[in-house]
Amino acid sequence: MRHADILITHGLIVTFDQTETIIPDGALAIAGSDIIALGSTENLSAQFQAREQIDATQHLVTPGLINTHTHSPMALFRGLADDLELAPWLARMRDAARQVIRPATVARGAELAYAEMLLGGTTTALDMYFFPETLAAVAKRVGLRLITGPVFVAHEVSDHLRADERLARGREFMQAYRADPLVVPCVMPHSPQDVPLSLLAQAQKLADEFNALLSIHVSETAAEVANVVAQRGALPVEFLDQLGMLSARSILAHGIHLTDAEIARVAQRGAVIAHCPISNLKLGDGVAPVPKLLRAGVRVTLGTDGPASSNDLDLWKVVRLAAILHRGVQQDSTLTPARQILRMATIDAAKALGLDDRIGSLQVGKRADLILIDLDSPHLVPFFDAYSLLTYAVGREDVSTVLVNGQVVVRDRQLLNLNQADTIAAVREIAAQAATA
Repeated sequence: MRHADILITHGLIVTFDQTETIIPDGALAIAGSDIIALGSTENLSAQFQAREQIDATQHLVTPGLINTHTHSPMALFRGLADDLELAPWLARMRDAARQVIRPATVARGAELAYAEMLLGGTTTALDMYFFPETLAAVAKRVGLRLITGPVFVAHEVSDHLRADERLARGREFMQAYRADPLVVPCVMPHSPQDVPLSLLAQAQKLADEFNALLSIHVSETAAEVANVVAQRGALPVEFLDQLGMLSARSILAHGIHLTDAEIARVAQRGAVIAHCPISNLKLGDGVAPVPKLLRAGVRVTLGTDGPASSNDLDLWKVVRLAAILHRGVQQDSTLTPARQILRMATIDAAKALGLDDRIGSLQVGKRADLILIDLDSPHLVPFFDAYSLLTYAVGREDVSTVLVNGQVVVRDRQLLNLNQADTIAAVREIAAQAATA
C-alpha cells in the first residue's frame, strides 16, 4: 500500500486536462501539496492508505476557480456608491479609502473577501490593492492562492508612499515572495491614464527584473480611452506597446473599448484580457468584444472586479453571464460555449498567470487546488453533462469542500482558518466609518 495524506473517492472528476478527461466514480490521492494519483475509486482504494478519506459520492470534483481581476479590500465599501458612472464612483471610493484604509482595515477587508471567494470555490485570485504585504499575509493565513504585488499610482494615496518610494518597496515585495508556495508576486500599475510615464517605466522595469506578471486596467470606458489619446497621443494598447508593456506576462483588465488594430496587437503580443462582465454592466462601461477577441487569438480569462463595483465575488455568476451575454448581444447561441468559458476560469486562467504547471487542471504532479460540488440539490437534478451543469446551474452555495495546496480550507461549507463572525463584526465597524466620508 502507498501512503497518501488525503484520498478522495467516489466523485465524478472533471479534470480540465488536455483531453478533457472525466472520471466517473473517480478517486484522487494527495500527498503534501500535490496530486499523486488519479483513477477509479476501485483502483486507488486498493493502492493507497490515507490519513484522511473524503467521500465524494454525488459530488463533482473540479479544479478550483481562478479570479484574474479583483480589489478585495474594497469589500469594505460594498454598496456604498451604487448606480453611479465610473468617474464619480471612483471619486467616492477614494474619499472612503482616505477615511478608513490602513493595514489593519485592509486585512479585515481581505479576510471578508477571501472568505467569500473560498466558500464559493475560488481558490486563486489576482488582487490589486494597497498594502500587498498585508494581502499576502491574510491569504497565507486563510489558505488562498494569491497573485498580488506593488501598486503604482500617480501620487500619495492610502498607502502614503511617495512616487520615489514605490520602486524600492515594490522590489522588496517581489524579492520576499518570489519563491512563496501560495503568493505569486505581480507588478500592478493602475492604468495608462493616471500613472506618470516615469512610474509606468519603473513598473515595467520591475516586472522585467523578476520576469513577473504585470496587471493594469485598460480601455474600461470610452471616456478613459479619450483621456489616454488626449494625454498620450495614442490609443491605450498602442501606448502600452510603445512602452514595452504588452507581453505574454501582461494581464489587461476589462479591454472593452478596443479597436480592431488594438485587438490584433494584443493577440500578437500574447497579452491577456481579464473579462469582468458583471462590473462592466453594472457601471455602464460597455461589453467587451469577447467573441471578436477569441477569433483574433487573444487569451481571455474571467474576473469579478472588486466587490465595491460588482458587489459580489461569485465567479460562478461571472461564468454564467460570460457564457450567455455575448449570445444575446450578437443574437448567436453558438458563441462562447460552456467548455470554453469554464476553461477561462480554470486551465486557461492558469496558463495566463504562468501557473499551468501547478494549477488549473487535476493532473498528477500538480497542486491539489480543487473543489467538491454537491449534486444533491433540486436545481442540479437531473445530470446529463458536467460542463453544462457547471456553467448554467451550479452556484457557490453548492460548493461543499475546498482544498488549496493540498490543505482542506473549507469543509462542509465551513471555512476552517478564519473566525468569520469576528471578521464580519470588524468590517461592520469599519463600514460605519466609511459611510461618513
